[in-house]
Amino acid sequence: MLATSLVMRKTQLLSAVAVFALLCPLTAFGSASEQSPLRAPGWGELSYVPPAPGTYELPPIKPATDGEVLKSDNSPSRLFELMSDRLVLLSFIFTRCTDTNGCPLANAVLHKVQNRLNQHPNLADDVSMLTISFDPEYDSPEIVAGLKDFYSDGSASWEFLTTHDQSALQPILDGYGQYPVRFEHHDNQGHEVVDYAHLLRVYLIDRDKQIRNIYSVGFLHPDILMNDLQTLLMESVPN
Repeated sequence: MLATSLVMRKTQLLSAVAVFALLCPLTAFGSASEQSPLRAPGWGELSYVPPAPGTYELPPIKPATDGEVLKSDNSPSRLFELMSDRLVLLSFIFTRCTDTNGCPLANAVLHKVQNRLNQHPNLADDVSMLTISFDPEYDSPEIVAGLKDFYSDGSASWEFLTTHDQSALQPILDGYGQYPVRFEHHDNQGHEVVDYAHLLRVYLIDRDKQIRNIYSVGFLHPDILMNDLQTLLMESVPN
């Protein structure tokens, strides 16, 4: 039964990955005439030119929160240990999310950031991306390992994490102001579906474990994230 359950979970994850792979090119470059939901800016080009790196400041917002997590290989770790002394982009998702402008958007934008970091290895050495599931009941290490395998590309570090259970997860959610609401419903085929209502947030954390920016849907764009990363890196460069 356990083996069957894992196969079913991996099949569902691969289906979700396939949907993402299809969405990325269509939403980023598709025409306005296509019959699709309104996309957030992160799916395509910005309608304005963001400030250049180093021309603005990102004051600390509040300290980041540590916590116990499980890596995709099922080994225990802590968030601060994984952050080390790098700049961090931290996101929260769940693999069963079907909201185009929710978890798939976060993954798509970070994937674009990863591609840009891979083009600049020196910059990639200073940045880590961490994605935590807030659905530990379903998103086991085996499930998040599928995401890591799919997104593992180049030198840019991107870890997919889960937790032992909700009690380990809750202090992390509280620290970052994440309050997903779990609810169950049935799809068009009558199958029971577990979903989470949540606000999409991605956190920029500096080397001192201070949150320096929090991106919502309207500002989650690779151009903005890359400029912010470079701005923080320029802080440590002597004049």
